[in-house]
Parts: sequence; C-alpha cells; structure tokens
Amino acid sequence: MKPQNGEQVYKLIHSQEMVQYMWKYSVHMQSTQIPVAMAFEEELDFRLLAYAVNVEIQRNDCMRLRIFRDKLKIKQFFLEEYKLDKILIKSFSSKEEQVAYFDSVASTKLDVFGGETFRIIFFRTYENKCGIFICASHMIMDFAAAFMFMKDLMAVYDSLKNRQPLPKPLTRYEDIIKKEQDNPELEARIAKDAKELDEWVAKDRRPFYNAINGTKVLDMQSKLLHKKDMNMPHIYLPVLDSTHLVKCHLSDEDSKIISDFIKENHLSAEWVIQLGFRIYFSKLNRHTNDTLFWVLCPRRRTVKEKRCGGTLASPMPWREIIDDNMSFIDTIHQLGESQLFLFRHSDVPFTEVRQMERDRYKLSLMQTANSMMFSYLPAGENAFGDRKYEFTAYNFGHYVMPLYTLTMQEASTGRYIFSYIHRLFLTKDEDVYSFHNGVVRTILAGIKNPDKTIGEIMEEI
Repeated sequence: MKPQNGEQVYKLIHSQEMVQYMWKYSVHMQSTQIPVAMAFEEELDFRLLAYAVNVEIQRNDCMRLRIFRDKLKIKQFFLEEYKLDKILIKSFSSKEEQVAYFDSVASTKLDVFGGETFRIIFFRTYENKCGIFICASHMIMDFAAAFMFMKDLMAVYDSLKNRQPLPKPLTRYEDIIKKEQDNPELEARIAKDAKELDEWVAKDRRPFYNAINGTKVLDMQSKLLHKKDMNMPHIYLPVLDSTHLVKCHLSDEDSKIISDFIKENHLSAEWVIQLGFRIYFSKLNRHTNDTLFWVLCPRRRTVKEKRCGGTLASPMPWREIIDDNMSFIDTIHQLGESQLFLFRHSDVPFTEVRQMERDRYKLSLMQTANSMMFSYLPAGENAFGDRKYEFTAYNFGHYVMPLYTLTMQEASTGRYIFSYIHRLFLTKDEDVYSFHNGVVRTILAGIKNPDKTIGEIMEEI
C-alpha cells in the first residue's frame, strides 16, 4: 500500500529499524507481531465498543500508520482517516479453545505491505468475561503501545457510554517520527553514547553465552565445529525459528512475598526478577558470573511519550558481572545502577549495537552472545480504574532468538506472570519449566535472607 494522496513520507526511526532487522532473520516475519488480549469481568456493549475503536483509530495515529517499499528501502506514511466497518466477535467454551484460536491468529502473518497493520477481535470467554484482542505489527506498536491502546480505548468507551467529553488526546507518534528524521543533534549524541556503551558492554573480556538449558547448544556446536574455546554459538537460523509459548503463574503466596520485599526495600520488580534469572543462568552455565542478554528498554521517558502509541522500545545488551561474594540486596542495587546507565544510552539503535558486537568479537551473521530478550511490563495497579482485568500475550509463532521472556504483575490478582516464547529447535517445554522453577527458587531464597551472598544462594538452590 503506497501513499496516493500526497501524504508526507518518512524513513523508519531507529526502533522500527530493529523490526526490519528481525525480518532478515525470519523467513516468516511473524516474529514482528504483538498479539495481546484484555478480558474484563463485566458486560461490554460490543456495538458501542466498535464505535469506540474507530474513535481510537483517529486519536491514536500509530493505527493509521502504513508501511511500503520504495525500491530497496522501507518507508512509511500516515492515513488521514481510516475506519473498520466490522469487528469479528468470538465466543469460547473453554480456555483451551480460546488459546488455540488466538495463537492461530497471532501466528498468521499480517499483510503489512498490503495495508494490514493490525487485527482486532472482540470475544466472550468461557467464564463470560468480555474482551478485546489485537494483533499489531511491531512496526506500529510495541508491548507498551498495545497496553496504551487498551487503556485509552476503554477510557473512550466509558466517555461515550456516560456521554462525557473524551479523555485527553494521546501524543502523536508522527511528532516523534518527525523529531528523529535527519536530526544531526540526535545522531551526534548517539555516536557519543554508542562509544560509551561499547566500552561498558565489553567488560574487558569476551562474554559467555548463557542458555536456559545450560551449555547444551554450545557444547554441541563446539564439538561439531571442532572449537574447544567456543563461547558464542550460531543461533540466528532464519528457517528453524518456530516457537512455543509456556506461561507460568506464581502462586498468590509467592507473589505476595516478592511484592512485600519490593515495597519494603523500595526496589524495582524488574531488578529483583532479573537477578533471579542471572543467578540461575550462572548455576546452569558452568557457574559463570558473566551474564548477558538483551533487555527491552521502553524509551518512554516523558509523560507525553508514555501517552503515545507506536514503536519506541529498543533492545539493549545488559551485561552484568555478578560477584559471588556480594550480597543479594547489594547486587540488586548494582542492577539498578546498570539500568540507569542503559536507559541513558537507549537511543543507540539496535542495529548499531548488533554491529558493534559483531565487530568487537569477530562474529558471523548467525552468531551472538545473547541468549534471550527480556521484557518487564509495568502494567500498573490502577491502569483501568476499578476494573478487574486479565492481560494475556499470545504466541506469535516464530522468533529470531532462542527465547523471549515477558514478565508482569497482574493488577487484578497481584500474581506475577512469566511468559516464555522459546524456539523449538533449541529448547523443549520441560527445559523452560525447569528453568522457571529454578528462577523462582532463587528469588525466594534471596528474599528470605537478602544479606546472603550470591555464592551462598547458588549453593542453596
């Protein structure tokens, strides 16, 4: 779909270039779709909600963003107007039926270049909850934008239902795109930040690939390629990229223990959960204290940016050297300092960081030291007022990396949810369940005695 009415054409911004990069390593291109659903414990007027969707499309301009090919380049423009004539309504008799259906929709490729940048479906669950499902191209939305879509849509719905003025308009994604077009000041800052980031990630030595199934893949490839000192496998395989979703809910009791610890010590949930991942990675991978994986930085710093749709998130290489002799609580604060550094440098494009990694360690196109993408979604306790809701992510079918992990705290129950999308070629479901249980044991062991050292906790788990 190309511009036909003199619309302003833009280049992709850096966050979108990440998506284009991922396309290169997936012949299916589904790895760039964001499929999520929100179910509410109330009766929704689907006719009014369909009207609200069209209002939302007008006020949330990322939903009017269209992608096209201009010779060898991918470019974009905004439609002035767009409406959905009809929205499918589905009813489900079981959870299994619902998951199977939405997994199927989520893993069906959007015809992005034909103008299909999202699909919306209304549904009624087997528990008689009413919900909204959206599967959007990652070119137009990241997970934070998908959550913002749901939040703003329900605010519009309430305004229409109660015959009240519409809520405050969202920030225009187009304004952010304009700001990043050929901006010498931004590019100069990125060049400076890239140099600092390169030095920070390097840590004076080659990183070690950490996997949830230990050194299984590394050992296999090392033997196959006759390289004894190999510490980064070849995993970017464009064809063998089929995935499966494993979802794990923490118990109410364990979730409360974690939440209470976070509140009492004024910590970020992401730091605590990340440290559980890193310690258990170390346990499984030759007791290395060198942990590296991509972490999705939201890049939404201001209130305006937080009230904006569109793709702004950028993956950053978070490398942490954990010290066996440091306490659990002190290491959490170390992670906090690292996060501040990364967030200050999060304008450095993913493509540039990936090239830095390849140049620094002389890696092939298929080789990397990063074992997964980690994302923590701070949903917020009062995102939908007094409404109780269930937020669900679905399996997008294919992914470029061995593992994508999305974690969040469910606002209606307080339970922590871990969604693991793993490549079937490299990992089995039982590997994921075993890893998850180990991570939870690690977090609870650290919380029980936060002054224990990392080494002591590792021996205990």
